[in-house]
Amino acid sequence: MLASDLHVHLDGSLRDETLVALSRDAGLIPATADAEEFARSLRFRPGMSLSSCLSRFDMTVGLLQTRRALERVARELVCDCYLDGVRHAEIRFSPALHTREGLSLVDALTAVLRGAEQGVGEALASAPTDRMSARVVVSVLEGMSEEEADALVDLAIGLADSGVAGVDLAGDEALFDPARYARPFARAAEAGLGVTVHAGEGGDAGNVAAAVELLGADRIGHGVSAASDPGTMSLLADRNITVEVCLSSNLHTGAVESLGTHPLRRLVDAGVPVALATDNRFFSATSLSREYELAIREAGASRELVAQSVLTSADAAFLPEDDRAALRELYHSSLGPARSEPH
Repeated sequence: MLASDLHVHLDGSLRDETLVALSRDAGLIPATADAEEFARSLRFRPGMSLSSCLSRFDMTVGLLQTRRALERVARELVCDCYLDGVRHAEIRFSPALHTREGLSLVDALTAVLRGAEQGVGEALASAPTDRMSARVVVSVLEGMSEEEADALVDLAIGLADSGVAGVDLAGDEALFDPARYARPFARAAEAGLGVTVHAGEGGDAGNVAAAVELLGADRIGHGVSAASDPGTMSLLADRNITVEVCLSSNLHTGAVESLGTHPLRRLVDAGVPVALATDNRFFSATSLSREYELAIREAGASRELVAQSVLTSADAAFLPEDDRAALRELYHSSLGPARSEPH
């Protein structure tokens, strides 16, 4: 199945072997350490809190402090996405987290952009007539000052022609303060960048509504709690705001008790556009194809719902209209009879 992954974090999606290699190079683990066990010890597990999950990023972020490491992980991530059937990936990360060893914000972002470009070239090297695109979404982190947010938005706008497609608000939702970032995010939107906001993952439906009304979100990351409030679901449906649903991640952060109780179907039944996504391929040990399988096997989704999510992943991409239309046609052709199955 071909689709777009609109919500995948660079620092949560390293290959196991790359994580281990970088950790050994940094002297964090001995050469004799069991690589499989080390990787497994870092993965998320069901029922962790959002803050506990976020703390795991300290390890991976610490390893991504050089141009070489950032380029490598971005390149490998694009290649891995392509092999999984992803034909458009939107990779999000915050350059501000990768300046501990001397990189500037520009250094960090351009390294990821170069790596993503290399990944596209590598993915298509043996299939030049196929399609693959990758863009970067720059994340502002909860708790940052307005000035810090402005700096990241300036950076994103300045590199929009080089592969930056949007801005994001991410981090601990307990710190959610949308009014602080309203002006920087408005500037991003005015410059033509897409806006996506993590909301409704560790907070209530009011956060989702505020993300739309105060931050101008085009998409919502997670949005689980929106399903608890009909008014919020109506807002999302009426304004055609896509929710990036990450099933495995929602289970791991404790946003849902089980995939069987996930509100995926409620959102769709309320007319909310939904695009399934991975969030963190490494930490959640997942892939986009696995998320689609889980939607059907454990979250009660029909094949028609999944097919619609695939098409929504094209429609909601932060790409020019012609590119979105081309992706939609590609995905439509790949779906086959699943499109006509009853909901």
